[in-house]
Amino acid sequence: MQNRKWRVLIVDDEFRIGMLIRKLIKWDEYDMEFVDAVDNGETAFQIIKEKRPDIVITDIRMPKLSGLDLICMTREISRDIKFVVISGYKEFEYAHRALQYGVDDYLLKPISEDELNKVLKKIHKEFLQKEHQIKERQELQEKVTQSRQIIKRDFLKNIIEQEDADEVEDARVALEGEVYRGIDIKLDYVDYSKSDRKQDRLTVERIVTIVEGILKEVSEEVLICEKENLHIYCLFNYDYSRAKLIKNSINDILSEIKEYLIGFEQYEVTIGVGTERTDFAGIRFSIREANRAVGNRIKMGTGRLIYAEAAAREVDNTDENPVEQYRESFLASLEVYSRENMEQCLNQIFSSFMLRDDIDFSGCYTAAEELIDLFFGYMDLHQEESRQLRKRLGGSCQHCYSITQLKNLLKTELGSYLDMNRAAAEDESVKPVRQAKQYIDEHYSEKIVLEDIAEVIGLNPVYFSVLFKKEAGMNFSAYLMNVRMEKAKEMLCSSNETIAAIGERVGYKDSRYFSQTFAKVVGVKPALYRKLHS
Repeated sequence: MQNRKWRVLIVDDEFRIGMLIRKLIKWDEYDMEFVDAVDNGETAFQIIKEKRPDIVITDIRMPKLSGLDLICMTREISRDIKFVVISGYKEFEYAHRALQYGVDDYLLKPISEDELNKVLKKIHKEFLQKEHQIKERQELQEKVTQSRQIIKRDFLKNIIEQEDADEVEDARVALEGEVYRGIDIKLDYVDYSKSDRKQDRLTVERIVTIVEGILKEVSEEVLICEKENLHIYCLFNYDYSRAKLIKNSINDILSEIKEYLIGFEQYEVTIGVGTERTDFAGIRFSIREANRAVGNRIKMGTGRLIYAEAAAREVDNTDENPVEQYRESFLASLEVYSRENMEQCLNQIFSSFMLRDDIDFSGCYTAAEELIDLFFGYMDLHQEESRQLRKRLGGSCQHCYSITQLKNLLKTELGSYLDMNRAAAEDESVKPVRQAKQYIDEHYSEKIVLEDIAEVIGLNPVYFSVLFKKEAGMNFSAYLMNVRMEKAKEMLCSSNETIAAIGERVGYKDSRYFSQTFAKVVGVKPALYRKLHS
């Protein structure tokens, strides 16, 4: 059953017949409701103008205004109202004229309940079909609208990501207007650790609504898309005559966003504004300028508009790039796992930004990206692990809105990774020595030579010898002898075996050599040691 009911007006010069018709209709079955029953055409026409019924059941012959005249006058104000004519006359003239006026059916008196409801059932079916068609058209229109919005959004994303300006010329989105301009609305977390994706989504949606509501009043076309790290890009175009209105509108956007964000404590907002461009190919440059301008908040502060004209020039000269200047020192600190040296490099790199006023400070974020790439490119990490770490840290950097905050973040995060890698490297170097010691503990009674253990561990004997001495504090043979003497001391105190037997058990087949070695290491001969400690 439909949500609405079709409204029916009954007109007959004999009121009782009109009420009889009312009783004959199956109202609920055909989703219909009674509007009124009147006995003349003039009154019926007034009701039609005021209440606009969906169906009018009318007699032909009536005082003041006939049924056919009522139909004719109604058709001048609406073509949608359905008419069912009821008459006691069979004349062809009436039926012919009624059909000319677009009457839906023609019934003869006396009224048959079945015939009447058969006609109303047909009209009800037509109403349902029409509603279905309207719904389909609306759904199609919504799909078309959504598709256009997706095309426009993707168009703007492509502009932002394109490197080749010529590709913009092939765009399929028509933009009307004399001037093109881009803005970058950037939200920064006050505390990155308290980020909330659900709240981010709601906030971005609200900001998009604010921007559309303001700019659509003064612009020809408005395209908006969101990029990662809470950048909301907007491209719009307008006529020269509205340039001042546009500037005021951008101010209004910032004011409304800041007013909205008063209810939250986790965001700072800044808007970068690109320059006006008169050629379509210049769209990309205005968007890029807006992004560069908003990057200068790291020096100029948040909560404001930053016009590209106010931001200093971009630095392309390698000699002026502080990361390049300290590149070798930075990599050298990583090579020796020196967190102190790495932090010193970071201090020097970002001090070069803090001590100047004539550069584009969005370069701070570029420097951070370069440092992150250098760091993880040097560290021996799995490709996917490296990609995830770079993305996470890069995202954190994009929410820093002071140079000190950005520098300290890199010190903390890169320093932690460096410490972990140093510990892992140290553990890796100790591991072969640990394996060798374990082997000696398990096989001290056997013939053991350095070359055999080096082969078991998988290292070059010379390298293993140097590594063992560095980690154990003594050479391999001295360590093996100490282990054997400690085992012998235990056996001398805990057993009654002969000296020769104990010597053999710890790897010395010659008992005299065992006694000499024991006395040299322990300070007394085995027999005396047993006597002193028994």
